[in-house]
Amino acid sequence: GFLYSVAIASVGVATDYIPAVTFTALRLGTAAVIWCGILLFFRPRYRWSLRGAGDIVVVGLLNIGIPFICLALAVAYISSSLAAVLFNIMPVLTIIIAHFLLADEKLSLIKVAGTATAVAGATILLVTNETGLAVEHSQGWIGQLLIFAASLSGALGVVFTRSRLRQENPIVLSSGQVFASLMVFFPLAFVVEGLPALGSYAWQGYVATVIAAVSAPVVAYVLLFYLVKKYSASLGGFSGIATPLFSVIIGILLLGEVITLPFAVGALLLLAGVWSLHYF
Repeated sequence: GFLYSVAIASVGVATDYIPAVTFTALRLGTAAVIWCGILLFFRPRYRWSLRGAGDIVVVGLLNIGIPFICLALAVAYISSSLAAVLFNIMPVLTIIIAHFLLADEKLSLIKVAGTATAVAGATILLVTNETGLAVEHSQGWIGQLLIFAASLSGALGVVFTRSRLRQENPIVLSSGQVFASLMVFFPLAFVVEGLPALGSYAWQGYVATVIAAVSAPVVAYVLLFYLVKKYSASLGGFSGIATPLFSVIIGILLLGEVITLPFAVGALLLLAGVWSLHYF
């Protein structure tokens, strides 16, 4: 949870200096370089197959590619602390999707109640158009919807991993999804934003990019896939439940973000629902 909060805050800082798609490509490129070193050191075994490689590409886009670009775009409209809170709709979506697609992860009555509570909290945040920013922003709903899209994509990625890549080495899976996403977003950055003016970006943007790359998708995603492999897709979806606490602290102390009453009520309901899903 702490790693995710650091990554989200770093995205908010980096995108103040670097365009969103270019930043996403740079973040993935930095992570890919780090993963090359890790792979050379550990040399994990991987049995090549077309289906297996295709599965890694799919989970890479679902779990990294789409969420990364959605987050990079969302923080132009909402705070990093609100983004962290809304990302907790992902466990709810994971449980619902897993109920229909995984035979060993069915919904119970208490999980339905927890899901309803979490959805109520998310609805309050959306209806009140909360942003978590000190300055009013009338289009906060755009950022919120982008985070919902990222959460849905991540939930599908977790369930897909549990279903098709459960036995895969976490290092292979974590690195493979970074390389797969980079192959998509590197050319996309050139198409959408043109040739990047790397020399014109402030050093703060580069530092934030490196921090975002190291925290997630390197360290945090190894832990995520270990959870999914050893325990369950649902537990993997809870990996960011502590993120809002750290993100609110970072946001208030370092980024000048604010917590309003609707923000607090919506966040508490959402997190209470997710907590009940985990403990009951």
